[in-house]
Amino acid sequence: MSWNWKTICKIRDDFKSGYAASTWLVEKKGYTVCSGYDWIRYKEQKVGWVKLIWKSWAMPKHKFMSWLILRNALNVKAKLYKHGICQDDLCCLCSAGQETIEHVFQTCQYVSMVLSVVCDWLCIPKPIVNGIIWVGRRKWSPLKRSICLAAVMAVYYAVWHQRNKARLEGIVLRPSIAIQQIQQCLKLRMISCKIVASVDANWLASIM
Repeated sequence: MSWNWKTICKIRDDFKSGYAASTWLVEKKGYTVCSGYDWIRYKEQKVGWVKLIWKSWAMPKHKFMSWLILRNALNVKAKLYKHGICQDDLCCLCSAGQETIEHVFQTCQYVSMVLSVVCDWLCIPKPIVNGIIWVGRRKWSPLKRSICLAAVMAVYYAVWHQRNKARLEGIVLRPSIAIQQIQQCLKLRMISCKIVASVDANWLASIM
């Protein structure tokens, strides 16, 4: 018996539990390919930060990077070293700690400096935990929260970009260069804000 046929038979047996008295339990209207796929596929537990990322005001590439960070899915050196892929697990940006996701995006001197300047520019406190979750919990106006979320994601993207440059080329650019790029990116996004509530007008004027 071929492997393909065994797999088909296994899937058939798995689907048996979805029926009772010859009736498909997932939908009253009967079986559909969509309902069958939802039944058989692996479902992960829902997390509260999903909307903060995918419905945010940030650029798509920044959203994707933030999604990887919150899923602990980046190939930081701590992971690579554990599997024997690199010679050490020191941070490429500061060489002062183990390169974990928490270190790179929270405690590293490089990200700390970049995030401090960007937060001062936005007139908000510097997050002491994951910035995306922290900003998402602030009771700010929707526009301010969206801009600050986009700023944090832009910081994380820029820091990871500089980290990759440091690892591959051995070059660590000054934090001021990353900060300028982040500010330029955000200002271009903020220019598109045509309707601004009075509560945000003064704040936007101060950072533009």
